[in-house]
Amino acid sequence: MTIRRKLMILFLGITLIPLIGIVTLNRVTRNVVRDQVSADIRKMLEDNAAYTLQDVVEDYDQLLRANIQVLLNIVELQANEVEKALAGPAPVRYDKTKSTLGFDRSLKKVKLTDRSYFYIDENSDKVPIEVSFRRQNYIIIKGAQNRRLISDIARMATMTSQYYRFFQMQPDIIYWMHTTVGQKLHLTYPSGAVIPEDFDPKERDWYKNALDTDEIQISPPYIDASTRNPVITISKSIHNPDGSVAGVTGLDFNLAELFQWLRIKPEWSSGAEAMLIARERNRESHELKILARMNYGDKTRRWDKPLKLESLDSPDKDEFAAFKKDMLNGYSGVRVLHYRDKKSIWAYRGFAGRQVYPLLIIPYENFTRLVEETENFLWEQNLELTRYSAIFAIIMILVVITISFRKARAFTRPINELAVAGNRLSGGDFDARVNIQTGDELEQLGDVFNQIGPKLREHEKMQSSLEIARAIQQRLLPKEAPHSDNFDLAGLCKYSDETGGDYYDFISFDEIEPGKISVILGDVTGHGIGAALLMASARSMLRNNIRHYAYDLSRILQEFNNELVQDTDSDKFITLFYGLLDDKKRTISWALGGHDPAIWYQSESGESRELKSNGVPLGFVPDMTFDQEGPADLKQGDIIVIGTDGIWEAENVNEEMFGKDRMMDVVKSNKDKTSIEICQAVVDAVLEYTVPQPQDDDITIVIIKVL
Repeated sequence: MTIRRKLMILFLGITLIPLIGIVTLNRVTRNVVRDQVSADIRKMLEDNAAYTLQDVVEDYDQLLRANIQVLLNIVELQANEVEKALAGPAPVRYDKTKSTLGFDRSLKKVKLTDRSYFYIDENSDKVPIEVSFRRQNYIIIKGAQNRRLISDIARMATMTSQYYRFFQMQPDIIYWMHTTVGQKLHLTYPSGAVIPEDFDPKERDWYKNALDTDEIQISPPYIDASTRNPVITISKSIHNPDGSVAGVTGLDFNLAELFQWLRIKPEWSSGAEAMLIARERNRESHELKILARMNYGDKTRRWDKPLKLESLDSPDKDEFAAFKKDMLNGYSGVRVLHYRDKKSIWAYRGFAGRQVYPLLIIPYENFTRLVEETENFLWEQNLELTRYSAIFAIIMILVVITISFRKARAFTRPINELAVAGNRLSGGDFDARVNIQTGDELEQLGDVFNQIGPKLREHEKMQSSLEIARAIQQRLLPKEAPHSDNFDLAGLCKYSDETGGDYYDFISFDEIEPGKISVILGDVTGHGIGAALLMASARSMLRNNIRHYAYDLSRILQEFNNELVQDTDSDKFITLFYGLLDDKKRTISWALGGHDPAIWYQSESGESRELKSNGVPLGFVPDMTFDQEGPADLKQGDIIVIGTDGIWEAENVNEEMFGKDRMMDVVKSNKDKTSIEICQAVVDAVLEYTVPQPQDDDITIVIIKVL
């Protein structure tokens, strides 16, 4: 029964028992409406939040990695400038009575917009630090004195303007810039840092790690000695003109400031927490560690003690296990879990080839605030109406009936409109829209509903396009191998996405020369739609060249390579194995375009050898030559295996590759089966080896079995 019918029954009851009818039925009716509206709003807000939060996390991840790359470049430039300064003459003297040097009056004052320098004292209070971007601080470690030290200090005084220039490149993230020269001198920029007397930079991980390599190093999180704030250092070793190590230079950034690029809606920010999660492998499994977080608090920290990383956990064990599995398998998503006894929404990115990814946790109550406001509004309206109805029921029956009828009709019209539009949308009508202009939460609900249809249509179009592309690409692969008296041929291709870049083909042109069969296997860089399009184009080019140059493998690959160079970008190329079978003579000739050699299993000796040939990947450089090898005589029972790197480079959970030896073991154990059965056995073995990880590359194999 609809709400409107219930109200009509109420109107009839008012004439008999006005007071009881108004108080009871009106209250029940409004409670039902309140619960229905609240449930609809809650569901739609959760769906909208899932889409939005996933975009927020992905955008932040891209911005974070871009800014970290900028910092790496700055450290590289900084190291170059320090080496130039140390190699040059000492231009000035320095005052031994001061702890600063390199004052540059020409430098402008730096304006720090959203942060200030401070340290955490013993009472956990923030104490401001006055810094100067016109000079440096320096300390002499444990009282060393020599002429080289004095000249190094004078030379490093010239670095103030360079530090200033580098700082201006990333002023919102760079905290300190510093250089340790030799064993006794440490300089920091900007000046103002108060460094403990027993501080020794040589004991820090950022110094030790950089000293042993010429590569830029990123340190684990630790506590800054001058501010007691958690920081990370990017550092690089520096060298004297003779090539010897002169010391280490680097820059620090505050962990809490890594989240300045996170764009959270203001209404969601209350109680929100953002983290950078790293995986730590132990004996039995992986553990998720909090590398950095947005809110560290102001508690006192020991700078001379290691910063212990906190483990991420939730009391929702099953849901947390599913979240952890997603992260480790490289999946992104949104889940509802408890964090610190609060029901929250977790938005995350998985470990897809990198060690650190963001996690955003928003209290669930932030999303349901609109629902609660609607419930409170409806509840207050219900109480008010009930109170006035009880007071004026007897003398205002007709007025109350009129007002109640109009209110009910106005209130249920938007709900009915949403219900009708919702049924259309569930039936596949993505053009379903509502026009609700109530000026309240129902109008907002209508706006949210109107956004769902276009998003669903876009998703459906994408899925449909991918299915069509997959079907087209499958048709380009051979449906069956050509008939042969002396060979059993078969191929199998399993793509990691809907489409891929692997390709194999069997070609026989009996009108040119009967009994000759071309066996081709190629691997296009990458996978997905782009690789599939290049594969389809390459297939057409290759077949056309075979028609023109018959079975001159060198000429075919040379012309095919020139066409690819003209028609494709420089970062796109194809590796190819081209084999030519002579069915009458039972021989094989072959040529390679940068592809792994085929493996020839010889049944008489039980040994295997590679069919090697000179040839670079196709599509790089024009006018290249490709050697044709063979023919090689084949014996009954011999098996030739041609595959792509998606087989032997597939990794298990321990990051161990499947390998060619394991592949050939599978082939040998199934040597008495048909070619297609051997192909399927190899693919099944690879997929079983990589469980539970998803397939991350195309798998293609061709088997030639001599009868």
